[in-house]
Amino acid sequence: MNAVMKNPRSLFSVSTVFMLLTLFTLLSCQNSTLHFQGGTYHGEVKHHLPEGYGIFKTNRYTYEGQWKNGHPQGFGTAQNADSCYEGAFSKGLRQGQGRLSVQSLQTVYNGSWKNGLRQGKGSLSDSHGRKWDGVWIADTLTEGTLTDDSGTYSGTFDRHLLPQGYGIFQSTLGNIHYEGHWKNGLYDGFGFELDQKHDVKCGWWRHGHFLGERMRYTSARVYGIDISHYQHGGHSSRHFRGHPINWNKLRITHMGSNTINSIGKVDYPVSFCYIKTTQGTSIRNAYYRKDARDARKARIYVGAYHFMSTAPGTAQAKWFIRQSPILKIDLPPMLDVELTEHQIARMGGPEAMFREMLDWLHFVENHTGKRPILYISQRFVNSYMSIAPKQILNYQVWIARYSEFRPYVKLLYWQLTPFGRVQGIHGHVDINVFNGSIEQFRTYVNSYCEPS
Repeated sequence: MNAVMKNPRSLFSVSTVFMLLTLFTLLSCQNSTLHFQGGTYHGEVKHHLPEGYGIFKTNRYTYEGQWKNGHPQGFGTAQNADSCYEGAFSKGLRQGQGRLSVQSLQTVYNGSWKNGLRQGKGSLSDSHGRKWDGVWIADTLTEGTLTDDSGTYSGTFDRHLLPQGYGIFQSTLGNIHYEGHWKNGLYDGFGFELDQKHDVKCGWWRHGHFLGERMRYTSARVYGIDISHYQHGGHSSRHFRGHPINWNKLRITHMGSNTINSIGKVDYPVSFCYIKTTQGTSIRNAYYRKDARDARKARIYVGAYHFMSTAPGTAQAKWFIRQSPILKIDLPPMLDVELTEHQIARMGGPEAMFREMLDWLHFVENHTGKRPILYISQRFVNSYMSIAPKQILNYQVWIARYSEFRPYVKLLYWQLTPFGRVQGIHGHVDINVFNGSIEQFRTYVNSYCEPS
């Protein structure tokens, strides 16, 4: 205290400076009310413009905070209709860090701003429990994460905050993992999904549905055909022996709609041929024996197939064996199952159908020593294979599916089209591809076909 009393000039100097600063502030920035830009401003003013702290109101808009040169500058709160922003401003625009809540959208954004737009790191949440975190550019989240009840997505987004482009999804329970392309928030394009309840799905997706693998066709793949009396122009008779097949000149020249996925000219050799021999318990293909002999001479692997009816499976198998001389050098026989829903119902339902199928398969395998294969359609797979007994699932599958995407099942052959063209054969021909390389086809053949 004595020290203070001994220096009265120091105290006077401080008081004088404070009074001068206060007087300067009162003279330069005074509280005032202005009619300003269609509204009313009340607060500090300089040169007849808002400067310092003040409140501005219109019928729909309210701003309270710092001003400079007539513009919000610094920290403030802006209420506009159903939106409320709290944060930094620069020249009247949101700039820096701030929080925006929109009641009608039930969203809250907390993060960086530039020139009035979300720019930089920020997070957005809504009333559905969804939260977006990432980097924003010009009010658009370009890359980041989306978390909701289902799991977490990491990747790129469209302007509607939906996953678009490349991204990774991991479910909350950890049982689903997808990595690949997205569109409008759905799997779309190439990607793979790991699902604990299903096999790995790797290939092409559209609108969230798995299409399969897209195969490119070259001469390095193994192709085959399947034929019946149709390729000869009809059933043989006394007056019509059918259109001949030039087995030594067979070349695949067109694969229907799948030709678009070919690389280079379509000019592929025929490596295998399945020939229909019987149907039901009374129909047979009169061309089978000659076609099989000629195909073998042309060094084309031959397989015989039976078209299933509603008759008992064992009776059909006996008819097939009686009419189908199968050599040791031949491929395993094939059971063609194209039963309609009405036919399956007439047999007693799917369980009865599978029972008759197994009777045919077991009988033929016992008599030929070769394990038959199943020919079924994509519709059959979708409708019945999920409820098929394990014995059925143990057989190799040849599937008919006429799209550019390879069906996602454990298959041996894939029938690409019924509208192929083969040099040396009259009319349309079914074109098939072996699900593997040339080396794998040789291994498969060697395991079933004894050399002549």
